[in-house]
Amino acid sequence: MAWGISLVFSPFFVLIATTVVVVEKHAATSRDTLLWLTILGLFVTVLPMLWIGILFRLSKVSDWHLHSKEERLSPLCFTLASMIVGTVILYWLDAERHIIWAGVAYIANSIVFSAITPMWKISFHSSVATGCITVLVVLVNSQCGWLFLLVPFIAWARVYRKRHTLLQTVVGAVLAVGNTALVFYVKERLYY
Repeated sequence: MAWGISLVFSPFFVLIATTVVVVEKHAATSRDTLLWLTILGLFVTVLPMLWIGILFRLSKVSDWHLHSKEERLSPLCFTLASMIVGTVILYWLDAERHIIWAGVAYIANSIVFSAITPMWKISFHSSVATGCITVLVVLVNSQCGWLFLLVPFIAWARVYRKRHTLLQTVVGAVLAVGNTALVFYVKERLYY
């Protein structure tokens, strides 16, 4: 059961699912939906996963799950750069503002967790899930808040599988909610 929860709530899957929901909510046309989903899917999920695959093939990482915190920095830096490029492209294409701000929230969380990772193996499963749920609550519907009830199960799965300590899952979740809320607070101050 812990393995299944970890798989279903993989950070890459959660990011892409959140992106689909946000784009579906805010895209004006089906053309915009397809274009924005393609850009976000490519830069948030596909390219980072390809980079991890290349690193694995070159024996620079021991597996796809990046269990060792020492192996996480290169994939995190690549993912951060990829997210920045994708968000800038969306901005240039005049994508809907909420979609761009979702990208900014992903970037802000990536910066914080990339800075922490060399010192401490924080839980990306917990942090990405809570950050994405916060994005859904703010940009889609406040009723998405019930999804926070899933976070203890995700944390349990990571602890049960001995991938993280309870503290690593809790700190990841709290920081992600705080970072994401701060990004949207800044957004509100800038635009209203």
